[in-house]
Amino acid sequence: MKKILIRALGLATCTLTFLSQAEDYKHIAAELLPASLQTSWQINKPQLGKFGRCAAAFDSRSDHSKMAFGCSVYVKLSAVAERKAIQHCEEQRQARNIKAPCQLVD
Repeated sequence: MKKILIRALGLATCTLTFLSQAEDYKHIAAELLPASLQTSWQINKPQLGKFGRCAAAFDSRSDHSKMAFGCSVYVKLSAVAERKAIQHCEEQRQARNIKAPCQLVD
């Protein structure tokens, strides 16, 4: 009985540690995105499913070279989707020298 209690306590500790390491990303409403990014959002939204997420960054509302947009679909955890969407966005952001941070689209 004591071994079961110790294992349960260890599992609970690992779970809490994992949850506490989850990152908090900034969010932006889809309505606040530039028109072309809103279009990308509308196209990708049906494919996101329950857990998929998209992220966007932009320095200009009209210059497409100053916009980044990335989505993560077909994932089983929303935290993984958030992390991957931010990662895809960050790759584009760095390649295009965009100063604004990537934000998750709501």
